[in-house]
Amino acid sequence: MASHTFKIDGAFYNDRTLPSLNDYLAEIGRHPKAGGRFKDKYMTIVISHIRRDLRGVKITNPVIIDYEFFERNKGRKRDVMNVFSCADKFIEDALVKSGVLKDDSPTYVVNATHEFHYIDSEPYIKVTLREIENV
Repeated sequence: MASHTFKIDGAFYNDRTLPSLNDYLAEIGRHPKAGGRFKDKYMTIVISHIRRDLRGVKITNPVIIDYEFFERNKGRKRDVMNVFSCADKFIEDALVKSGVLKDDSPTYVVNATHEFHYIDSEPYIKVTLREIENV
């Protein structure tokens, strides 16, 4: 089956590509509506990268989403599950909002994998959508 890859490159949250779950929860705790604005801000960034790299892609088959996080070496202290969980939520919602995926329910997103790499250059996230035959 086909696969489609896009890259979210750059430091959009301090020196990181996207915020962690702890950052998102802190924003929600600051004010109830702040969490929605926070999520919308980062989804907009993700959508711009999806549109750049996946122009015209509409996936109807179920997918497995493979995430590769390239974080700065000094980011090794971040809890990887906090980073992954927030990024996964924002990215899946952005894929739906941009029309690449019909929905992010288990019918369309069967599974997700994640790997972390630490680098000295600009951080980025590489996202690959692997289409699978209907399950």
